[in-house]
Amino acid sequence: MQDTIAFMVRRARLIRGETQGDFAIHMGVDQATVSRWERSKSEATPANFAEIRRIIATAEPSYNLDYVRAAPTIKYICTINDFSKTIAASKGLLEALGVDREEAIDELIATADEAERVAGTVIGDPRWLAGRIAFFEANFKAHHHYGENRWFRTIGAPLSEAKAMLWEGVLVDDPLDFMVKLTPFTSSNDDA
Repeated sequence: MQDTIAFMVRRARLIRGETQGDFAIHMGVDQATVSRWERSKSEATPANFAEIRRIIATAEPSYNLDYVRAAPTIKYICTINDFSKTIAASKGLLEALGVDREEAIDELIATADEAERVAGTVIGDPRWLAGRIAFFEANFKAHHHYGENRWFRTIGAPLSEAKAMLWEGVLVDDPLDFMVKLTPFTSSNDDA
């Protein structure tokens, strides 16, 4: 559970675009405390954890759509209830899939059995649309340039206020086992 919380702290800090020191000021703690949170050495208080959850749940992608599109890494923002509806796709994702425009991503995701299986698993969990999932991890095979299959290792986080989802990942050369793991907003201080 601590690793989940460490990820959420780092995600909230990066959403705000802050250093550990700046994030510490926002959270009313010292930089060493934020560092311990991110290394799973201690857990945020219930009040701090509530603020971390709020930051993650209300992150707006509109300020960074250009950043996502320009990213050389695999990033993708789509609607929260239909992963094949593109809002923004990175240059890195377009290159990885061998397409030259964002609209092509919609068809590739909608027709890739395993990507569709990931979407169905995530969206099919009632906690996802209720805003109770902090992020999900998935390994899946998707069509690559000229129909070649490639494995993706990904993580997806909801941007609830925007009714969107940020999906980030890497291409993996070796085959993986198909996997989808949803991580709810919980901590030892929070029974929600």
